[in-house]
Amino acid sequence: MSSLLQGIQTRALECVAEKFVVDFAKTSGVTRELWHSQQSKAYYQRLSGEFIGRSQLQKWAMDEVLLETPEFTLAILGQLCQRVAKKHRAMAIVYDSVCAMSAASARVNNEARETRQLFTQVQQQLAQRVAKLEAQFNGTDLTHLGIVHCEQVFARWQAGHYASFSPAGRCYVALQELYWGAFGDALRFGSTLQATELVEQARALAIRQLAQDVNASTRTRHYYYEWLMFPSTAAMMESKEALAWLGDDCDSEQQPVSFATTQTHQGVSLGMPRICSAMRLGSAMVDEVFN
Repeated sequence: MSSLLQGIQTRALECVAEKFVVDFAKTSGVTRELWHSQQSKAYYQRLSGEFIGRSQLQKWAMDEVLLETPEFTLAILGQLCQRVAKKHRAMAIVYDSVCAMSAASARVNNEARETRQLFTQVQQQLAQRVAKLEAQFNGTDLTHLGIVHCEQVFARWQAGHYASFSPAGRCYVALQELYWGAFGDALRFGSTLQATELVEQARALAIRQLAQDVNASTRTRHYYYEWLMFPSTAAMMESKEALAWLGDDCDSEQQPVSFATTQTHQGVSLGMPRICSAMRLGSAMVDEVFN
């Protein structure tokens, strides 16, 4: 297991690239959303250096005015959407963010004609990309894609790919992989019955793997800190920051289990059960992520 941990970086998670592009759109320009923690911000900044390029960021940082312009944001978004984000969910959210950015920019700035044209161009490109991805769903067995994706993700968990996280953190990471990928597409574009079946499959696998990770039955109860404890590895701090970033938008009241799992630097949410089994923990987290 230790040799496997050394070869797997949190950035290798498929959901990281998708969420990063969405966060870049949300945290740029006049529609900027603030981070809920320094851990989330720190991890995002390191991702920026990798996905955009440290030397390029340093060059742009010399001109703070440039960093605030719509032209800068749109130019980088265009590159990221071509190179980094591949899935429908991310593209659809980025499209909505650009539309909001365009409306907000028009209200607060006296935009040049070139800027308005650039917004229109990027919106059209994103709309075409989203439509193309949606067209690919036609005639596709979404349930089969969702099942295969689900099995792949939980096979990685079982093989130790998420072992640098806490047991509960591994569950959250696995569910985020599903949320941003083909499994999530199947939930949103399939029938209600298909979506229910897929969620129940994920629930059963999450509960089973959580129990295996703590070498207990699915109904054996443990104090919450056993579920939230990170293994002592060289990757522990990065894993904590990555988990905080992945769950940065978790609400302590609406998603208490996910909040307690990801925001370990804060106090445990009141809705997090102090003693819980794999069945209770996994089932609650599945509901919080997919409902």
